[in-house]
Amino acid sequence: MKKVSDSWCKPVVSRHGNVVSGGAARNVRIADLGGMDEIVATVARQTLALADAVAVKRSRSKLRLVS
Repeated sequence: MKKVSDSWCKPVVSRHGNVVSGGAARNVRIADLGGMDEIVATVARQTLALADAVAVKRSRSKLRLVS
């Protein structure tokens, strides 16, 4: 069976200077970003901005210049 790797669990230095890994590392990263609610809200905002940019690009490609 292939070992699954989770980059959120790789070793990280906590606020107290300790190197932690696994679930503790994931918790440190989540806390540093303001908690899961903030992470989800940030991802949602970024995804909406990306979708808007794609829509603008698509609509501009259909415009024709008339002289």
